[in-house]
Amino acid sequence: MKTLLSCCFLLVLLSCKTNETKTEVALVTVPSKEVKSQKDSVFNLGPKPTSNPYEVKLDIHQKSDAIYDLEIQMLLYNNAYYASSNTKKDFKGKFTFSVDETPSFTLKNNLIETPLLIQENNSESKDPSLSDWIRVNTYYKQQLEVNTTVDFIVRGFIQFTIEPRCTLEKIPVIIKSEKGMVKFEIDRC
Repeated sequence: MKTLLSCCFLLVLLSCKTNETKTEVALVTVPSKEVKSQKDSVFNLGPKPTSNPYEVKLDIHQKSDAIYDLEIQMLLYNNAYYASSNTKKDFKGKFTFSVDETPSFTLKNNLIETPLLIQENNSESKDPSLSDWIRVNTYYKQQLEVNTTVDFIVRGFIQFTIEPRCTLEKIPVIIKSEKGMVKFEIDRC
């Protein structure tokens, strides 16, 4: 009986080893036979279209010892648009930039939008009044004056409704000082 079990075990062991060898050979030969179609190579040329209708980029520029310019760059794709921060209308989803109150720094002046908004007839509603929509890549600047030399982290957000998707976007941001270096970043936490 022991002899029979030993033979069966040896047979199973050898059969497994043979299958592994075949699998390795198959894996090595498949990539060398792979041929890309002309259609695939056309799509790999040039920029890939983005599924997200916008992109937000943040930057900071030091103007003097304690004065900085915070910069928000809004890049729009696929005919996306949103309501300007300078609109006089009471849109719930207009572009806003807000940070928690802190003694570490003071926001100076108002948020500056470049290029200035373009007023146009609102073709989406029957209201003949004007609406303030941003349909081009836009920069926002906010001046900040640092009041301390101590390290700090202050949280805030950028908020707007992106159209025509009609979703309220709330992007968390942080302004922080580490060893005298002030940074303005998207909060990935």
